[in-house]
Amino acid sequence: MLAVLSSCEGRSGYLDEGQQTTVTMLTDVEWLMSYADYGYGSVETYDDETRIYKFDKTGKGWFASGSFTDISKKDDVSYYQWTFTTENFLVIYMTGHSVEGYWYIEKLTPNELWVQWTQQDPALHPNQDKDIYKFKARKVIKQ
Repeated sequence: MLAVLSSCEGRSGYLDEGQQTTVTMLTDVEWLMSYADYGYGSVETYDDETRIYKFDKTGKGWFASGSFTDISKKDDVSYYQWTFTTENFLVIYMTGHSVEGYWYIEKLTPNELWVQWTQQDPALHPNQDKDIYKFKARKVIKQ
């Protein structure tokens, strides 16, 4: 299990250009949930109060309740570990206190992240229930 949760930090020599671009886009921002489709007609949109996810290059991350308008608001912070499960870096596995599952990346740009959340690796189990999340990026201001 330790090998699965290894970090991306310090491995840039092993990443091709596409992989490095994915890591950079994923980790240089906070991801604010703007849309969630839980299936069966249960859709939510967020324009102020939201969930925030932050991925670090170390393979660690956090999520919190937050706000689109108040960048300092980060309540109920929980931590997780993450790693890619596929060579093309389209599937992320996350595990932690309140996070467990896989994100299949449908779209990743510097401003948007669209994912399908599943309980099992979607590369191995393609036909399973999934939730669809859409996020907007917020640039992290380093002090």
